[in-house]
Amino acid sequence: MMDVLKDTLHDEDYSLVVLHEGNISTFKGRGVRTLYNILDDEPELLHGAKLADKAIGRTAAKAMVEGGVVEVYADLISEQAYDMLHDAGVKVTYEKRVDHPTFLRIWEKMGEVV
Repeated sequence: MMDVLKDTLHDEDYSLVVLHEGNISTFKGRGVRTLYNILDDEPELLHGAKLADKAIGRTAAKAMVEGGVVEVYADLISEQAYDMLHDAGVKVTYEKRVDHPTFLRIWEKMGEVV
């Protein structure tokens, strides 16, 4: 099922794809704000969910752990985010894992403000 989430993430150029109870939700928002909006507006969407995300840093990882996510895929993930998710028992797969300073530089190039 994670392949379907990854394909949706890339084929439609979404920033976040969530699978919860058999339903796929897609988001085009920027950065971690999308996750915090989900936590505020519909936190049940993350509980037990699987996610595919373009970039996961430590703040996003914290939100995912708080939300009860069980599995994630990231195109790009920081080492700190990986460790936080892994330590919380979240299954993590990724395309590229980098140190935090490198993640911030790449994240900024993606259009985010550091």
